[in-house]
Amino acid sequence: MEKSKLMSTLKFISGAGDSFKYEIYQDYSNAGYFAVISAQQEFDTEKYGRCGVWVEINSYLRLAPSNPDACEEECKAHFANNVRS
Repeated sequence: MEKSKLMSTLKFISGAGDSFKYEIYQDYSNAGYFAVISAQQEFDTEKYGRCGVWVEINSYLRLAPSNPDACEEECKAHFANNVRS
């Protein structure tokens, strides 16, 4: 049984040039939505050289809206107010 479903992914670049990703999920257990926020970091690997890796920095950001489009707007506002600089 599925507990959540990926509905949308948004990517942003901060003023400092850092990359962030918001993955919006529908939570079937409570009929709401939440986002998982990740930041991209570069790592040197022996086999593949320098690689970008997504690091989860917030595993559960509860979203208030009841539809995916409104959730995207909330994530854009969250990025602008908390991460952008």
